[in-house]
Amino acid sequence: MRKVIIGTALASVCAAVLVVSGCSENINELKENARAKALSEPVMAAEETEEEETEEESVSPEQMDLIKYNYYVELNNEIVKLMDDIDYYYEVVEYDEEFALIPDSGYTYGYRIRGFGKDLADDCIQLADMEPAYETLDPLIKEMAEPLKELMAAFSEVSRSNDYAANQYQKAKELHAVIYPAADEFEPMGYEFIHAVSAVADERIAAEEEEMKAEGRLIAYNASRGISIAGQIMDECTLQGVTDDNITDLDLTKIKPLYEELTLIVEDLNAATADSNQMMKESMSNSKPFDQLYERMLQALEWMIKQVESGKPIEDPGLEPLGSIAHFSNTLSDCVDRYNTVFVD
Repeated sequence: MRKVIIGTALASVCAAVLVVSGCSENINELKENARAKALSEPVMAAEETEEEETEEESVSPEQMDLIKYNYYVELNNEIVKLMDDIDYYYEVVEYDEEFALIPDSGYTYGYRIRGFGKDLADDCIQLADMEPAYETLDPLIKEMAEPLKELMAAFSEVSRSNDYAANQYQKAKELHAVIYPAADEFEPMGYEFIHAVSAVADERIAAEEEEMKAEGRLIAYNASRGISIAGQIMDECTLQGVTDDNITDLDLTKIKPLYEELTLIVEDLNAATADSNQMMKESMSNSKPFDQLYERMLQALEWMIKQVESGKPIEDPGLEPLGSIAHFSNTLSDCVDRYNTVFVD
């Protein structure tokens, strides 16, 4: 039997880590400007021209910190997806050194497996040796680099093919020989990385929200704050050890006040986006930048609370039905993706 290290609730909230926008800076431009310095070019020789030195130094330490942080957040979110792939894989394949399909699992080989690009992991591995230093994250990235890349490559291979039954699953057996040991080695480090990124992100996001509020950027503030509150709710589920398998055990004492706070935040967000002057102040042209995603998240939370209060367990948690923690988590992830699209990308 494969050991489950933590429940899906924590992974879901960690997927919701925001990429800090750096206020008015364009993070994509910062990444692109820094790439030559941080990832590609060798250190410039002393005899290089003063103009070239000035160009290199145009990326400040603060910008490099923001770039590195954002890369690590992106890697964090990919790691959460990778953890999902591992879980989905073992819903179909026996957790054993020898490859074997689980009899009557109801799923086909490759069920819900997603592929990965390798550039992000390679970039983060290089950034781990660069300033500014991240005391916990840098060594973790270097330590988990090999199994991380092996798993990303293997699951990408699984996701690309539909003919593994041919030749008695020979290719699947070859991939299992990689996935089985790599997953065992990677998972503890992966979850440690998720925890560490979450701690760093919480601190940065709280500071940025205060700055947004002070500067009157009410759309950005309420959008970010709504995600933070939803993350606290997911944290509470995790701290209680509650998943959709035992959702009726959830104590709503701390969750209901957060629901009330989230309700007010969504109302404030809608009021801010309905104010043309506020939209202009924050340089937004789309009259409905969030397409009611925050309302859907709030509704999902309301259904979840009602599910708990009904005292009825969820019959098939794997389907992530309305009223489930997983459904609420999915709506939270949608809000995060849209936030990053609106304010960061």
